[in-house]
Amino acid sequence: MNTALPTPNIHNQDVPFFVESVTRRDNEKGLDDKNVDMAKLPIINQSPLFDMEKSSYDGMYVTEEEYWSKYYEMSDVSLEWNNGILEEKPMPDRESFELYSWLWRLLTEYFDNFNEGMLIGLETGFKLTFDNHTSIRKPDLAFIHKDNPNQMAPFERTYHGCFDICFEFISDSDKSAIERDTVVKKHEYEKFGVKEYYILDRIGDETAYYYLNSKGLYQALKPDKDGVIHSTILEKFRFREEDLYNRPKMISLVNDNVYRDFVMMAYQKERKARKESEKLEKLAKVKAENARMEAENARVEANNARMEAENARVEANNARMEAENARMEAKNAIEKAQSAESYAEKEKYRANQAEMKIQHLEQELARLRS
Repeated sequence: MNTALPTPNIHNQDVPFFVESVTRRDNEKGLDDKNVDMAKLPIINQSPLFDMEKSSYDGMYVTEEEYWSKYYEMSDVSLEWNNGILEEKPMPDRESFELYSWLWRLLTEYFDNFNEGMLIGLETGFKLTFDNHTSIRKPDLAFIHKDNPNQMAPFERTYHGCFDICFEFISDSDKSAIERDTVVKKHEYEKFGVKEYYILDRIGDETAYYYLNSKGLYQALKPDKDGVIHSTILEKFRFREEDLYNRPKMISLVNDNVYRDFVMMAYQKERKARKESEKLEKLAKVKAENARMEAENARVEANNARMEAENARVEANNARMEAENARMEAKNAIEKAQSAESYAEKEKYRANQAEMKIQHLEQELARLRS
């Protein structure tokens, strides 16, 4: 996938006589990627329909030195070099860019949390040499593991080693361009030792994933029973194949078991902290409410105790008053009794006096009678 604008085809560039184009029969039959002869790998001679979309550079024969000095860093077109022939990377369409952007975001989320190496983009090229064949490829995305002996310096524009993972995004309906990614580069990456190769087709027809097995051959990296692709190089990187095409928002993946270990971890931590804070705040509110209720209950109980004490005081005062009344009544009764007794004594005295007077009168009467 090329992010540059193509140069208008202002003149035709003849393909050198020694470059064999792929015939229609070869295109229909396809190449056997298990036994590929690099001498017969296609150097694409485009049909007139696609000549209009290709730059004038595609198919040119140049030396490797010329490629590095003139064509590697061209701003208006992205060119790769295959055994002396320039090959233009096709222009992306919107769907390919959306697929690229989603996977790029997912990968950067992963590498933000797991320091396993560096992700490389921006048309960075690397040189592949094997079996008397040399090519220079610019994978749309690539990864260099931290254990790779060849690391890339911050200001280098070319990688002098073998990428651990390469990603190619197919966005061209030209069969020859598709064949370059699915057959030619697959063979080159396998031979050169790229440990994983992801071919991503925006319509899904050519999407495939490969890993280098113990025999040094590419083997299909198949999804598990849940449709999830697990990288053999990146310890915890995985993605659900259908998500490449549905492309859910990253924030929706934080609740997905496939992605929650590496997607939006800062947000997850903040959300977890917020939930913990809300939980603690809620607990504090409950505790405060319980404390308030306990204080209110204590206040009510204290008030009840005060009322009971007041009632007891009133009852005691009433009892004291009753006792005082009883004492007064008893005193009055005693006084009445004493008064009655005194009165009785007086009456008794008067009665005695009267009796003595009567006796005296009777004596005087008897004396007079005698």
